[in-house]
Amino acid sequence: MLVNWKIKYCGQKPADLQPPDYAVAGEDYWFYRYFQDKPQVDVLDIHSLPFLERFEKNKLRFYVIQALRAIPRLNQYDLIVSHGMQSAVVVSLWRRFFKGKVRHVVFEIGSFASASESGFSLKLMQFASKSVDSVIYHTSSQLDYYSKFFPWIAEKSHFIRFGTDLDFFKPDDLSISEDHGSYILCVGYAKRDWSTLIEAYQAVDTDVSLRLIGHVEDGYRGIRGVEQFPFMPARDLMNQIYNARFCVLPLESFNYSYGQMTLMQQMALEKCVIAARVPSLTDYVEDGKTALLYEPGSVSDLSSKMRMLLENEKLTEEIAVNGRLYLETQCNERIMASEIECMLNQEYTLVKK
Repeated sequence: MLVNWKIKYCGQKPADLQPPDYAVAGEDYWFYRYFQDKPQVDVLDIHSLPFLERFEKNKLRFYVIQALRAIPRLNQYDLIVSHGMQSAVVVSLWRRFFKGKVRHVVFEIGSFASASESGFSLKLMQFASKSVDSVIYHTSSQLDYYSKFFPWIAEKSHFIRFGTDLDFFKPDDLSISEDHGSYILCVGYAKRDWSTLIEAYQAVDTDVSLRLIGHVEDGYRGIRGVEQFPFMPARDLMNQIYNARFCVLPLESFNYSYGQMTLMQQMALEKCVIAARVPSLTDYVEDGKTALLYEPGSVSDLSSKMRMLLENEKLTEEIAVNGRLYLETQCNERIMASEIECMLNQEYTLVKK
């Protein structure tokens, strides 16, 4: 499995990392630990020299060094799984010319070229993707894009909802802080509609502050009630979520998968979430029951929803409880793993441990 992030390779389970972010020697990686018939899974991340990592991530936007480490070993495996085309494109290009026996499954997160409809990136992805054997995608509207620009992918794609780890994200492990309920929380590092959020908050007459975690901008300094915090470790972030009045997820609208992890982590910690009604989230919430949705870019709609929760503590609590229950019964990491295993068993014969 090729993952498009860095993981910690370790001898025992770390307390402060989620399962996708570490691999313990001798133990099953991430969602594979839920498989009934366990294959041997070797995980290869994007570790390289720091300047190469930065160049690949920020300039190339795909990972060459990782692929060069993987390609000589491909024929040792029955299946290669890439999480994201950033970790798949070079391997896919190689397999256009040297097919080999190994099959290639891609978790296709970003609609190949960020759902672009023209340009070199689209043409490159169209060429490379013709060697991909199967695609798993997490946002149902991506299928419309595939049908138009990647019809050969549409025929072999599988919609499986992303699932969060309810054993890691659970409110039982957390405690109430002194500032419990005194702030609205927004978590995010990119692709957030900050201006709509700030304007909507300013339109609400409240003493409850707005806390931004992961995004620090000089232009927001000095705005009444707005607090800014940089990136923080997972456990600290969980405590921030747990003690918030409610959370807001002001995503911009793109036809690919993103924001789902943040949404479900907050739902798992029994927080009510106000989220933008964007393609990547509509498969994951029921408006008014498990979350509140607002029209993207609408200051009036978002401020109205914020005011609604500030004035109705019972509704806030009901949505929070419903959100956690929804994840427990319909959309979690264990269910995702079961659906992935079923799909792989239908299409491939894997050598088990």
